[in-house]
Amino acid sequence: MNPKNKYSDCQSELQKKTLVLYFLISLITTASPFEHDFKMSVCEMVYDGLNQQFEVRYYLFQDDLKEVVYGDPFSAHLEEEKVVSYILEKTKIKLADKYIELKYKELKEKEDQVLVTFTSGKINITDYSTLFISNQIMIEKFRTQTNLVYVILPNRPKWTQILNAGKTKAVYEF
Repeated sequence: MNPKNKYSDCQSELQKKTLVLYFLISLITTASPFEHDFKMSVCEMVYDGLNQQFEVRYYLFQDDLKEVVYGDPFSAHLEEEKVVSYILEKTKIKLADKYIELKYKELKEKEDQVLVTFTSGKINITDYSTLFISNQIMIEKFRTQTNLVYVILPNRPKWTQILNAGKTKAVYEF
């Protein structure tokens, strides 16, 4: 099997599982798209060994994001520039002592969900053994916010962290 296809299949399967989990939680905890007590985001970092870069995806509830960006969960629409700026302000990722610069790729809205995708520049992951992540998304507004972080590296088990107001940073040694 072509390694590129194997990576794409794995990535596609992981995306499906993450979306299913995210939407199930949304359905279970949501009376309507704008009424839910469970505050959660998912940050998924997948390292693509072929292109030597990370793809970083954020799965968010639209109303929560509108509340923190505009102060109003019923705002008409999300402006890409404001959303990107907010995410980049609230998330920091480092390999050893080098910050990863994220480049905006796309924003997709579907019902009450938002997917915001970034990519990194070229990174040779074998040069590093420690990843630091700080994720403070929505914590300033929602003290019960939970931010799930998944990191997928080649030939390593998936690393999962649950971050919240009491714990906004995590270290992954690989």
